Amino acid sequence: MTAPTCLRPNRGDAAGFSLIEMLVALAALGLALGALYQAASGATRNARLATDYAMATTLAESMLDEMVVQRPAVGVTDSGAFEQFSWQAWVEAVPEREDAGIAWVSVEVTWQDDGRGRVVTLRTVGRSDNATSSSI
Repeated sequence: MTAPTCLRPNRGDAAGFSLIEMLVALAALGLALGALYQAASGATRNARLATDYAMATTLAESMLDEMVVQRPAVGVTDSGAFEQFSWQAWVEAVPEREDAGIAWVSVEVTWQDDGRGRVVTLRTVGRSDNATSSSI
């Protein structure tokens, strides 16, 4: 007696996947998801770093504007902190323009990011209170 044809496995017409094919597909999927995760975390890290640089630059610009408006004397330094940022500002004489009261005003903002020190430095020309009587 033979089994009915509907219950007999049909080995000549394999319609499913073998175990090896499934393992290869899962391995490929795992590699693709790992690469996608690394790309997403790298993009997140870069976005955070860009935000930190933008905040540091804005802080430096603000401190630079404040120093230029105050017209401090050559040699004046100032420093402080804001959130995770530390800043330092100083005024240096421009050798060719000392008699006119023209000075370099510089601001440096530093912070730590993943154990690495980051720095933004801005510099502009401003007037200082050191001008002599022949000032412009």
